[in-house]
Amino acid sequence: MADKYVSLTAIGKDKPGLVSSIAKVLYEYDCNIEDSTMTILHGQFAMILMLSLPKSVEPKALYLKLQKSAKSLGMSFSYSELSSYTSRKRNFSKPYIISVYGADKPGIVYNLSAFLADYKINITDVQTTLSKSKGKKTYIMIIEAEFPKKVSVPKVKNGLLNLAKSLNVAVSVNQAESAEI
Repeated sequence: MADKYVSLTAIGKDKPGLVSSIAKVLYEYDCNIEDSTMTILHGQFAMILMLSLPKSVEPKALYLKLQKSAKSLGMSFSYSELSSYTSRKRNFSKPYIISVYGADKPGIVYNLSAFLADYKINITDVQTTLSKSKGKKTYIMIIEAEFPKKVSVPKVKNGLLNLAKSLNVAVSVNQAESAEI
């Protein structure tokens, strides 16, 4: 079992073959991708990987190999050695999806995330986009969040509705299916 853990981030212009090229280097070094997220943002491919490395592999050597391949890939990489790997503790109730729609303006993410933080609600994923349809721009944000078991969901919903009014956006809160892949 590996005892070295590294977080690796990469970003660059999207094109076919990026995942394969990076995965090839990781395979050559016998690394295991334990957790990941990958997406395209405004034509830029972005990935975050949590890797376990064999004892014989130095994280710096892996990083240098990836940097070497970065020239042909057009990607930039960064990494951070982790002291340990711990799975998440589940002190939360089922997850919720918070959807936000409205006119785009600064402060939406800050105000909503600060409100959730005040209730110790853990944000596990955030996706935002600016939808342009028929000349209109609509800001869309989808938040996946885990509520502490002792938090009053109706109280949070009411607070979010009041906050939404002040931000001139619409907010909905729905319990999500609990699934871990």
